[in-house]
Amino acid sequence: MKQHIVLLFHSVDDRDLMSFKDLGNVRPENFEKLLITLKNEFDIVKLEDIIETNSGKTERRGRLLAVTFDDGPKSYALNAVPVMESLNIPSKCFLITDCVGDREVYWRYLYNFCIYRGYGDGLAELIKGEYKTSVSEGEIISFTRSNYDKDKNSNIVNNIFARIVPEEEYRREEQDLFLSYEDIEALKKNPLVSFGIHTCTHPVMLGLNNEEIYDEISHSLDFYKRWVKDDIPAFSIPFGRLYRDYDERTINIARSLSIKTLLSAYGGGNRMGQPAYNIRRFPVHEGILKNGLDSFIVMLKELTVASEYVEKEQRLNEAISNVQT
Repeated sequence: MKQHIVLLFHSVDDRDLMSFKDLGNVRPENFEKLLITLKNEFDIVKLEDIIETNSGKTERRGRLLAVTFDDGPKSYALNAVPVMESLNIPSKCFLITDCVGDREVYWRYLYNFCIYRGYGDGLAELIKGEYKTSVSEGEIISFTRSNYDKDKNSNIVNNIFARIVPEEEYRREEQDLFLSYEDIEALKKNPLVSFGIHTCTHPVMLGLNNEEIYDEISHSLDFYKRWVKDDIPAFSIPFGRLYRDYDERTINIARSLSIKTLLSAYGGGNRMGQPAYNIRRFPVHEGILKNGLDSFIVMLKELTVASEYVEKEQRLNEAISNVQT
């Protein structure tokens, strides 16, 4: 049975900013080459087309592929959309809504900046102060993701600006990270562009209580309805690893807000019957393209879901079914 692919991109930036160094950035020239190759191999469609095909509402021949972006990066407007527009390729961009216009600082970007700026030891000390355990510089990202606590994380961010690097300095050096309100207004007029939500602050949902999960999704939804479109968007789950970054609570709470389409990020394609509350995506970054585009295309055509996620999906479907009944 053929499967349909949903790709996940982040930034498509040619700036050497520390905030997203090694965080999935794809250089614009490589992005264009990749899309040209993909268009020759796949029928690139809107995300909604894949969801409808999976549900059996529509029938389409060929191998379908959809393009999505997480976070709402500035480079989506500057570099990605112009390339996709020239190739008539649709895409959907999921917004960290508090970060639109660089209003709020994305904690993961700030941690990255500290590490690559040479402040890793200081950041590790702040983490030790909050979590009461020692971590090495190389463990910072994995530890804070696996042990995410919203209040501790907020305290660390505040202490970074108080003790390590002034907020004004960080914002001056790492600016235009996210789409502006003006960018969104302009992109809304483009028929190839659509938006979704990606929470307010990009937390690790598994580390939140139910009220915090509700607030992250509902406030992001409020922003979307006010600034983007008065309908119900798709929701991309931050980090997106099932039972490592989120569980059925996130899905159930999103569905209680009438959100039907939720996207993960642990790989694999989508076949007939794949539930809309768990659309699989395959993350794309420079590292995975290093063996060449031909090798990447072969890999996409042979995508499988890791065995651990086969079991986790069964557990998820049972949990969702129990709620429905």
